[in-house]
Amino acid sequence: MRRRSARPARGHDDVAAFFDACAAGYAEQHGDAGELLRYRLSLLRSAARLAAGDTVLEIGCGNGLHLLALAGEYGRGVGVDLSPAMIEAARARLAGSPWRDKVSFAVDAAETLASVGNGAVDVVLCVGSLEHMLDRAAVFRGALRVLRPGGRLACLTLNGGSLWYRWAAPALGVETRQLETDRYLSRRELEALARTAGFDDVGIGYWTFVQRGDMPAPLAWLFEKLDGLGRRLGIGLLRGGLCLGAVKPGAETGPSRSQLEGWDRRPTSWDRSCRRPRWDST
Repeated sequence: MRRRSARPARGHDDVAAFFDACAAGYAEQHGDAGELLRYRLSLLRSAARLAAGDTVLEIGCGNGLHLLALAGEYGRGVGVDLSPAMIEAARARLAGSPWRDKVSFAVDAAETLASVGNGAVDVVLCVGSLEHMLDRAAVFRGALRVLRPGGRLACLTLNGGSLWYRWAAPALGVETRQLETDRYLSRRELEALARTAGFDDVGIGYWTFVQRGDMPAPLAWLFEKLDGLGRRLGIGLLRGGLCLGAVKPGAETGPSRSQLEGWDRRPTSWDRSCRRPRWDST
């Protein structure tokens, strides 16, 4: 069993420094990178319902992987991240893509979104980064502010109420956090954040995530089987990820709860993780 300690963090500077250190070696740890990306993109498409003319904002965009992979499906894209090194990595990825005229990246905190105006975007994406954000209530309020009426929020995060995160990992002494400020939300907590911020038509489903990079192979195999069982029987306790779709009050309607519960079709997994920097090798 890999043992590690969560890195101390007190504020945005500490979080940014952590991901700055990760940027150069940022890589998928929990399975086949291409397969997992295709899976996540399918979930985002179901929640966000992208249209050709949409302006899309991704908060906590990291190296721009998801925003650029979807760039052929919207009109304009903006990615923001707290980490300057991640934004540099995203801009380098953008420079080698055909989307240089329609996508941009900026350093900005998801809690404030100082670079984004009120009602400026149609879709907000948040993929595997909410757990690292310090003020999650402010993140949801900010997303509501920058969306136009009828705009959509699509968020993939980890299921803090799952068997692994809530019971098994603590019982085994496994530290699942990268930073001391990380927090994995339960389904109820995630829904409450969206509704309290003012979102309407909030739907939450599950998706498959197994933290393979931090488990020995037999344990990863077990939790993959349990996730599959949870998917077949509708047992949220056994599911590793949460997927949220919500709408800013307006003319459009968002994905229903039943639609979101039908998102997950493939037994794959993912997390916004990075290879351990040299100072975090435990």
